Amino acid sequence: MSVKPDVDTFQNSWELEQLLAVVERLAPVSVLEVGTWHGGTLWHWLQFAGSVVAIDDEMRLAADWRQWAEEAGATLHLLQGRSQDPAIVEQARELGPYDFIFIDGDHTYEAVKADWANYRDMVWPGGVFCFHDTQHIGDATYGVEQLWGEITSETDVRWMHLAQTTHCGIGILFL
Repeated sequence: MSVKPDVDTFQNSWELEQLLAVVERLAPVSVLEVGTWHGGTLWHWLQFAGSVVAIDDEMRLAADWRQWAEEAGATLHLLQGRSQDPAIVEQARELGPYDFIFIDGDHTYEAVKADWANYRDMVWPGGVFCFHDTQHIGDATYGVEQLWGEITSETDVRWMHLAQTTHCGIGILFL
């Protein structure tokens, strides 16, 4: 395992620890992350999977991420652009399917709903699809909470919700 860099994650630490335990048990071979920001969660996915695809519109620390992948012995594909762009979706599809998908990009309802529609069928049967920021009580700019409620109200969806505070939250869907 590589030495963890000094890069913050933007998840509640307890929620992230619980998610990492799920991911470790899943033992994913391939991971897709939408919204990489500074790479705090990306580093973890590189420790678990042989192949990781990261979609981000800015690629803030791409050189560092490539180094992390090399240290972890993982293949890293960086797709720069908006996750709803049809060309990005197609590139991600060509690199998939995935055992684990983590959505933490644009948090508006329209964007996260498009991410769900575009990427949900890229998960292998038995795989896991996650959303960050499923719980932002009183913050109407976060549409993840609304979409999470819609998805989990479906009767055929197995899910787990990790939330320790009124903000953040990680929603896990077992597909």
